[in-house]
Amino acid sequence: MQHVKWKILKFIDKYPDWVIFIVWPTASWKTKLSIDLINNWIPAEVVSADSRQIFRYMDIWTDKVSMEIRNKIPHYLIDFLNPDDFYTAWNWRKDALRYIDKIKKKWKISFIVGGTWLYTDTIYKNYSLPDVPPDFEFRKKMYELEKKQSGVLWEKLSQIDPQEASKLHPNSTRYIVRALEIYEKTWKPKSEVCYEQPVSFPILIIIKWADKEIANTKINKRIDKMFKQWLVDEVKKLLDMWYDETCQWMQSIWYKEIIPYLKWEYSLDKAKELLKRNTHRYAKKQRIFFKRYIMDMKANPKKNVDYLLLN
Repeated sequence: MQHVKWKILKFIDKYPDWVIFIVWPTASWKTKLSIDLINNWIPAEVVSADSRQIFRYMDIWTDKVSMEIRNKIPHYLIDFLNPDDFYTAWNWRKDALRYIDKIKKKWKISFIVGGTWLYTDTIYKNYSLPDVPPDFEFRKKMYELEKKQSGVLWEKLSQIDPQEASKLHPNSTRYIVRALEIYEKTWKPKSEVCYEQPVSFPILIIIKWADKEIANTKINKRIDKMFKQWLVDEVKKLLDMWYDETCQWMQSIWYKEIIPYLKWEYSLDKAKELLKRNTHRYAKKQRIFFKRYIMDMKANPKKNVDYLLLN
């Protein structure tokens, strides 16, 4: 811990207004690292970059920081929305920048902690994002089209925005629909209105490296712990509060595996097995994405951007 602390202090001495990202896949102890650093005299506050922790009532599933710790160390963008509220990467960027400015005025550093790469990317790449609110009626029509003919939306996007389409798999329906929605509202392709800009403040990215097998073992232990902490009861409570399985975030990993069990479609052991398998796959996607940060910084060094790789 001490060697990490001194490396960070060295960066801070160079640029006192660093924004420090602590990123890597789920179950890699990102939160613990941030808390340990703050308790070891790094003057910082935390902005969460976790697209699940923003919601209330989802405490066990998202492994939120305890209220006891949050009362000692300010954590922002946690527990401020209901599960059926809609929130985008654009919303997160706007809120995160507001809190970064607030923390800076206290002469402290912002720790951006989490594994949602769509969030961290908006600041690391300083994207210009269009303020296009969701049009649920338009989205419904698009999903119906895709249901009738698989791949039709990707073909449609290829015609109006080939650059954006080239980045997406034809099965990435959610992101394809969003790109089409932006075009529908602005009459401009997403690749034209969403572009990278120079970062507006110094950024240090701390990436916690973990061997795949070690990481998967940690994931399995975390999931076993969650079941002991009454994860199933948390899902039941949400369903009792009328947040049904059609809610966007109930479709995500760790809830969509539990609901079929509650419907007697398979056993609890099967639910655990699926949960572990799907979380391993999600962590693999996170590893692939965050490795790109390292590759990008090596291939295209940016002014005021650096990284620290931890084992």
